[in-house]
Amino acid sequence: MNPLLILLAAAAASAPLGAPDTRAEVAAQRKALEQRFERDKAECAQRFVVTPCLEEARQQRQAALVPLIQREHELAAEERRARAQAQVERVKARELAAAEDEALRLERAVKAPAPMVVVTPAPRPSRQRSPEEARRAQARAASQAEAEAAQRIARAKERERLMQERQAEHAAREQRRSRPAATPLPLPPASAPSAPT
Repeated sequence: MNPLLILLAAAAASAPLGAPDTRAEVAAQRKALEQRFERDKAECAQRFVVTPCLEEARQQRQAALVPLIQREHELAAEERRARAQAQVERVKARELAAAEDEALRLERAVKAPAPMVVVTPAPRPSRQRSPEEARRAQARAASQAEAEAAQRIARAKERERLMQERQAEHAAREQRRSRPAATPLPLPPASAPSAPT
């Protein structure tokens, strides 16, 4: 009998009858498939012509993996849909709870007695200044303005002094950095033309 037919019959006999329902079942079937492939490789190594046998075993393994991979993708999609649905349910529950809390708060606010209104007295009008008080306030404002102007002038002078110091430091650094040009090397003496020998 043809060894290819024997391998196909063995693969069909060991193949699962139904699609796996969980990721664990898919993993178990994948593990069994890999073990079978390792056994097939060991059997191929015993033969005289190894390469065609190995290629056939790889093709069988790949053909058996395709439905398992598709089922893994289907299970993953189902899990994503279930998680999304659960999230939608959680959001709806939170919104419902928030709406119930708001309704309860409004109900309490309607049933609560009206708050007492406290009347505050109107602010007193400011009294008129006497001419003497106006002069003193004007003198205070003028002296304050003069003090602020003097401070601004002092700060400007300090900034100017710092800037001049920085410029002097920079110029000194540049002067130290620039060295006098080196004296040129002397020209070599002119050599006498060599006489032909």
